[in-house]
Amino acid sequence: MKRRGPKRLPAWLRLTSVLVVVGAAVTAAVVTAASHADTGSPAASPAALPEHPVKIGAAGPGGRDDRRTLVLYDDGRRYRPNPPAIAEAQRAQAYAMFTANLVSRATSWQMRPVADYRPGDAKSFQAIVYVGSVYDGELSRDFLRDAARGTVPVVWIGSNIWQLFADSPELASRLGWQATGYRTDLVTTVDYKGVALKRNTHADTGVMGVSLGPGGRRANVLAVARADDGTTSAWAVRSKNLTYMAELPYAYVGTQDRYLAAADILLGALAPNTAERKRSLVRIEDVGPHTDPRQLRQITDYLITRGVPFSLAVYPYYADPQGKANQGRPTYQRLVDSPELVSVLRDSVNRGGNLIMHGYSHQYGDKPNPYSAVSADDYEFYRASVQSNGNVLLGGPVPDDSATWFRNRIAIGLNEFTRVGLPQPTMFEFPHYGASAVDYQEAGSIFAARYERGNYYAGQCLEWKCGSTSVSYDEVYGQFFPYPVRDIYGAIVVPENVGNVAPAVFNNHASRSVEDILADARANRVVRDSVVSFFYHPFLGVDGLRKLVDGVAGAGYTFVSPVDVAHG
Repeated sequence: MKRRGPKRLPAWLRLTSVLVVVGAAVTAAVVTAASHADTGSPAASPAALPEHPVKIGAAGPGGRDDRRTLVLYDDGRRYRPNPPAIAEAQRAQAYAMFTANLVSRATSWQMRPVADYRPGDAKSFQAIVYVGSVYDGELSRDFLRDAARGTVPVVWIGSNIWQLFADSPELASRLGWQATGYRTDLVTTVDYKGVALKRNTHADTGVMGVSLGPGGRRANVLAVARADDGTTSAWAVRSKNLTYMAELPYAYVGTQDRYLAAADILLGALAPNTAERKRSLVRIEDVGPHTDPRQLRQITDYLITRGVPFSLAVYPYYADPQGKANQGRPTYQRLVDSPELVSVLRDSVNRGGNLIMHGYSHQYGDKPNPYSAVSADDYEFYRASVQSNGNVLLGGPVPDDSATWFRNRIAIGLNEFTRVGLPQPTMFEFPHYGASAVDYQEAGSIFAARYERGNYYAGQCLEWKCGSTSVSYDEVYGQFFPYPVRDIYGAIVVPENVGNVAPAVFNNHASRSVEDILADARANRVVRDSVVSFFYHPFLGVDGLRKLVDGVAGAGYTFVSPVDVAHG
């Protein structure tokens, strides 16, 4: 079996920063094939690219553009007694970006430093979310007083809640609860809707103690923080129009994490009439010109027979420049060179399957990036290398990266579909979910949606405006979603959030069984509008897929098309 690289960020996905180490440059990929005997057919000519509007700050699928949420964050300009380190200020912005992404499921949004809060802002928005990440960050009296008045729903996440109570001493009795200082024990689970969600012991953002007062009946405890010895305190509480979460839920996030509670609580505060719905997506992954058509046929026939909507993540150009997977013989192949595979794809589309463009070649150049330079092994739009300890390190955009370079690859790739009689995909998935801010922005202008997880970078949201491509790649911030969103790139993101079956440990990425994925699906039921989305490789055969489909359906999910999810 061909070696497979890690498909995504690992199951312990850390939503704060992943250190980027700049590795050696690799040779640039050439779109048009060389003229030796193993190249297959020449490349297609570039297609005319479709254009889609990029709507930064607009609501995502299911959200309301006629309602606006103000997302406030600590930007590092005014702090007591000392300003935060640069990395801390960058993380503060990253936490706000994660929050804005989630907010888009409910409403449109504007992101702004809390220092820029102005009198009367509460009257201009239908809700306010404050992301407190810098200890004792200086908050304006105007914001504190508007939050205390509760004229609009306010969601307060993390630090500095003590300033609210200090500014309005009567608030504790009015709300029925108060903050008592950070807990000194180790919180390991968050109980939410009867489910013990996990909290990684490495999470270092702190959990605020919350105690109910004499008027505690006024407080609705939404979630409970629990230590191993059974000690508990409220993790999320709602009184009147104020909802408080006792920590930032974005550090060391896994697939059964308290992050799911935070996402659902945020949705409930901003869109309280959201209906309960449990949907699921299955994507057949890494399909390319070298894929065995018999294996793929077995998979698609099973899904079609079961009546399960599915998608196929297809890259149209296969490249193995060093012959690593072909007995030392450099091999190149396009869809037009694989008529049996194209027949399976065409039949799948005719019977309801959806094509997703999964990059152009799913690799970059003629040197490993980071594994073998073979399609489906490597990154295509981002540099990567493997450390001696087996960790994969990201090294920033590939040397060729630019809007023109990206658009050219996509234009040729789309025409590879057209010239074999397949429809051009309207959704895109970055190989290994890695790309530059420039590539993300361009993908949003070409495709109706991305179907994946997202990577975000420091400096993307400057002052009052998001969308900058002049970012710092020193830190990469990854996020997955429990429901569809419109992220800070302005693009609709159809989620993938519970990973894939991975039989063996590889490069420090743990194996993943069918039961692991089903356990994740059951945990995701705490989200009122949950989309559980997994992917599956055709070379694994149909047995594992059958167990997944049966198990997910048995957990109460209905399989739908990614197009349905992208439409809300």
